[in-house]
Amino acid sequence: MTTLDRAPEHTGPVQPPVLLAPDSLDEALRLLAAPEAAAVAGGVRHTLRRHDRLPTPATLVSVGRLPGFGTVTWSGDEVVIGAGARLADLEADARLAAVWPAVTEAAGSVATARIRRMVTLGGNLAARDDSHDPPVALAAAGARLTVRSACSTRTLAVGDLGGLRGDELIQEVRLPLTAAGAVGSSFVKFLVRGLWEYACVNVAAVVRLDADGAARELSLAVGSVTGGPVLIDLADLVHAAGRDPGGPGGVGDAVIEEAARRAADRTRPYSDVRGSAAYKTRMIAEFARRALTTAALRAAEGAAR
Repeated sequence: MTTLDRAPEHTGPVQPPVLLAPDSLDEALRLLAAPEAAAVAGGVRHTLRRHDRLPTPATLVSVGRLPGFGTVTWSGDEVVIGAGARLADLEADARLAAVWPAVTEAAGSVATARIRRMVTLGGNLAARDDSHDPPVALAAAGARLTVRSACSTRTLAVGDLGGLRGDELIQEVRLPLTAAGAVGSSFVKFLVRGLWEYACVNVAAVVRLDADGAARELSLAVGSVTGGPVLIDLADLVHAAGRDPGGPGGVGDAVIEEAARRAADRTRPYSDVRGSAAYKTRMIAEFARRALTTAALRAAEGAAR
């Protein structure tokens, strides 16, 4: 369910929080260890908190301008995105778009341009809303999250964020880079009314090819479903893709169809104003086909360069 769908009503008095602006990440983590403290960067999540009449934290710790918290850095085997990076900046990052288009597409699909200039990647992830777009793309891409508290550092997958503690802060997102072969990715989103709203369906796909152009890995993640984003196991289809290379990007049509069927069968969409569960199941299959087809074509284009 979405944040707005599941929020309980809070009728108590609203007390204004104290806003603290630390100069370093270590200081921010020390402040977050205090009771009733919460991080704030873009502020969108706390605006929704007030809209839903949820209790307001006693202390807000501003992390949006921490040194280096919003930078994107590149190395030989990965790209590291600071949790403070704004979605609008990721959407406009040409280098990131060339390597991980699904990530820039997901960042660029969130709400409106004005909101994307406010929302940080870490804040979008930490909300743990199964209808949000960037978590779907990052899950399909195999991203790893560095999570810190005042006394510990650990690494989580996107799907493990349900265990994020109140004193912890997402520090960065790590995306792998392919040394050999090519990788193609795609994010697609279906809005029933074509306006700014939560997605009826959102899906991301990744296709990795080896140096010979054969499929080495297929990945598919589905959002806007119970427990989303949900990764669909396609490991056994990699060999089938090699035996049936007649489809887009060398991935056979039968393989794409089977992946779409699994996406529909192995997720649990919920009925809401955007559609019934049965309708969403059909849309999951359709948009899984589209995402995988585009990802396969992009991988083939990269291999041909």
